[in-house]
Amino acid sequence: MATPGPSLFPTMTSAGLEETGLSQTLPKLANEGALQKMLADERMRCETHKTNYQTLKAEHTKLQDDHRRLQRDFEQTKEGGAAMESRFQSLMARASKELAEKITELEEVKTQTITPEKLEVMKVQIAESLEEPFRERFNKLEEELEHYRSEYNKLRYEHSFLKSEYEHETAEHKRVVEEMKLQYETEIENLHKDKEAIIAKFSQDNTHDGQRVRTLQRDNAQLHLKVKGLLTELEEIRVQREQTGLQSDHVSRLQARQLTEHVATIKALEAEKESLKLHIEQLESDLGAAMDGQKAASTKAHDAEKRTMELRGQLEEAEHRRKMEVTELRMEMVRSRGELERERDALASELEGCQSNLEILKKSSEMQTQAIAEKEKEAARRVQAAREEEWEKISKLEQQNLELEARLHELDKLKIEEESQRHTEKEKWEEQVKAANQRRDQLEKDMLALRAKIDHRNTLAGELEKQQSQCQDLQQQLQQTTMELHGLQAAEQELTSENDRLRTAGDLLRDEVRTARAEAERTLEAAQARLEQQKASLGDERLQVERRVEELEAEIRAGHKRMEEMAQMHRKKKRKYQKVVDHLKEKVQLLEAKKEELKLEKQALRNKIPKETYAKAVQRLRDLQRRHTEFRSLLAGANATLPLVDVTGPVDASTPFVKAAMEQERLHHEDLSMIRRRLDDLNENQKLQMDALLGDAPLSTRTDILSPRSDEDKEN
Repeated sequence: MATPGPSLFPTMTSAGLEETGLSQTLPKLANEGALQKMLADERMRCETHKTNYQTLKAEHTKLQDDHRRLQRDFEQTKEGGAAMESRFQSLMARASKELAEKITELEEVKTQTITPEKLEVMKVQIAESLEEPFRERFNKLEEELEHYRSEYNKLRYEHSFLKSEYEHETAEHKRVVEEMKLQYETEIENLHKDKEAIIAKFSQDNTHDGQRVRTLQRDNAQLHLKVKGLLTELEEIRVQREQTGLQSDHVSRLQARQLTEHVATIKALEAEKESLKLHIEQLESDLGAAMDGQKAASTKAHDAEKRTMELRGQLEEAEHRRKMEVTELRMEMVRSRGELERERDALASELEGCQSNLEILKKSSEMQTQAIAEKEKEAARRVQAAREEEWEKISKLEQQNLELEARLHELDKLKIEEESQRHTEKEKWEEQVKAANQRRDQLEKDMLALRAKIDHRNTLAGELEKQQSQCQDLQQQLQQTTMELHGLQAAEQELTSENDRLRTAGDLLRDEVRTARAEAERTLEAAQARLEQQKASLGDERLQVERRVEELEAEIRAGHKRMEEMAQMHRKKKRKYQKVVDHLKEKVQLLEAKKEELKLEKQALRNKIPKETYAKAVQRLRDLQRRHTEFRSLLAGANATLPLVDVTGPVDASTPFVKAAMEQERLHHEDLSMIRRRLDDLNENQKLQMDALLGDAPLSTRTDILSPRSDEDKEN
């Protein structure tokens, strides 16, 4: 506020001038008209001084109002700058806190990650745990196969020996019977010849003497004795023939009963054979269903791999875009931070200049008010002295009036100069206010751009959440594949139980063959008399039974071979699915590691990364590249050192099992080559990202980071 002192100055000076002028001019001027004229002139001057003072006072109040308004604007801009600075500091503190949390999480994840040594140990343990039961089972099956082979060779040898003995006995029996027949026929013919010769002789020599009759009687008696002996022999032969007939009837009845039993056993064997054929067909259908299920599982696994590869490509593209955006945002953040710091320094310097100007203006206004107060005091003293002296000092007052007019002219000049200076300062302040407004608008635009970028990062976070959901879907698919593997293991157990049942059935059939062979031997011992009549039928039936036994044994061997082939296929598929599961687990771990890296880089966007953290990040990236190369070499070594299973006996390449195995092996090699190509692409992308990251870094950090890398290269 303006002081009331300066308003009294013109009035007091005008009244004092009137009184002093009157007191001094009365003795000099005798004319009243001249006195009135002087008074009128003095009054006019007083009026002009009063109007000048009024205008100066109004301009002074206006300047004070402008000064207050500028001070308010300056305080508002200062408060806005302080608020923005506090906001940026809070954002920086939050970002640094989140970065520290993410670094701790990354360290925990690093401690939980699987090292290549652990992976090798786990692979060896899993391979041993999977191969031991199958190896034991395979050895047991080989031992059983050798046992069955030895038994079969023994049975075959015994069968051939018995067959040769049977043929030898039959040939010997035939020879003896034919010799006895020929002997008896020759003896009968000789007797007939002797009888005819005797009759002829008796008819011709009726006239012989009694001696000849006696000789003939004696011969006749001898012949009668011989005939009696022959008759007794014939009776014995007849008895023997009857006995042999009875025995042959008994043997025929036994053979008929045994034939019926054999026919029943053959029918039972045929029924069992049909049931075995049906069971084999059912097993083949189950095997086809299992193969279809395995093919479906393999197609699902291929689809899952394709999906994971597509997701991996999308993730790599998103990561590349994000890294480019991160670098751009980082550069923009650095530029905006530098501009804000420069603007802050400029505003601080301007504030200091304004504060110094304000202090100077305050000091000048205080000095002017003090000078005006002193002048008012001096004027009051002079008025009092003028009132005391009045007429004595009119001349002095005139001189003082002239001096005051000169001083008033000087004050007018000073006032004009101060007004011009204030006007120029006002224009400068207005320009500064406009510049501050423009900077505020620019800062608001930058804030909007940063908000847009933050929204874009939020969208990227949403995409990351989608990818996390997709990773969870892949984990569910992995669980489904593990369930299918458990189902295949259950099917394998069922097949082993069926193999045991078939083995028991083969043992029963072998026992039945042994019993049949014993019965055949008994029939051979009991049926030597009627062997000529039933030789062909018994030989044919025996051959049929042997053929059926051989067919059953061949079917059992084929079943064993199929079971071995199925076991081999199951082992191969199990190894393949285990590799696929391990590969998918490694992919999930890589995706989780990449997700953690994305989170860390997202937190690094909100914060100016220092040199130490940047060097640590580059070192981590190199560690990840080293682990990546180790994983590639490990994968290549795992492909070269697949576990093999020895298979005894030749394998036909035209069987569907071997074709399916070869096809699956080819698909597995194609998948491995595709994985290698994608790993090479990922390695190149990581190298490009490493180069880009090192290219965007400041020079000092690059030199700090590249120097240990060169040392490591020398050591390597």
